[in-house]
Amino acid sequence: MDEESILFGIRNLFALGNYQTVINDVSSSNGLFSPEAKLEAQTYLYRSYVAQGKYNLVINDIADNQEAALKAIKLLATYLQAKQKNQVETCDQVLEQARQLLEEGANRTNASIQTTIATIFVNAQQTEEALKIIHLRQKKLECAALAVQIYLQMDRLDLARNEVNAAKAWAEDALLLQMMEAWVGLRVGGEKYQEAFYIYEEFGQSSASQTIKVMNGQAAAHIALGRYPEAESILLEALNKNSDDPDTLVNMIVCANLTSKSPDVVNRYVNQLREVAPQHPFIQDMDLKSSLFDRTAARFALVDAS
Repeated sequence: MDEESILFGIRNLFALGNYQTVINDVSSSNGLFSPEAKLEAQTYLYRSYVAQGKYNLVINDIADNQEAALKAIKLLATYLQAKQKNQVETCDQVLEQARQLLEEGANRTNASIQTTIATIFVNAQQTEEALKIIHLRQKKLECAALAVQIYLQMDRLDLARNEVNAAKAWAEDALLLQMMEAWVGLRVGGEKYQEAFYIYEEFGQSSASQTIKVMNGQAAAHIALGRYPEAESILLEALNKNSDDPDTLVNMIVCANLTSKSPDVVNRYVNQLREVAPQHPFIQDMDLKSSLFDRTAARFALVDAS
């Protein structure tokens, strides 16, 4: 198998969220000889460890004199670990180091570095800066995918659709492009719900592709289509794979509410999500709305008392 075929498989496994297989394949692969191919494989290896939350491993394993693409991943791991521990000063330092790294040499136009550093700024809720970082790109699918995620996070469905349509002109039928179409389809609604489900269903045909990431996509499509029992079944299977996966827990909370589960059941999932991902956007949004409700209720109570 040639280098490009090996890297093609690694890229797709990473996009599907099969991180352990990426780690295993990169660690055991003997078919990568060129420095460029070895470096790309290493970036996916360490990004997979980051995705698994193994921040210390990445931080300790990547030396300060490594290639810029690996140093960017080390910064990402450092930032996520500091954010998890609520170490604000360290987070600010990492953001500054990321800016400096981006300005070195040709790093600003390196897709791996762009994607990794932009991800740091997305996690810092600095989406405008993240978009500026990935703006300078030519036919880089991961950059386009991250842009779609950012636009959807900003509720700019129009820009997300434009990004997908532009990528279709050169990405052909790439797996990541199909995933981008599914993300957008779940926001567009209507017949796009069913199209998104078919995409995720096709992804999940093999055991290697039936990852938690894909299963959550299938469940989200089922929920959008009103097929709650099917969604719940898939989500329970995903929880069996990893009971602490935040996205699965969020979808379980939504599904439990839609299927009129008891408040005790819903609260258990909420409390579990708080424990494993206390800063998850779902938790932050729920707490904000709860606070606003309490404040409004208190004002009405004062009116009634008078």
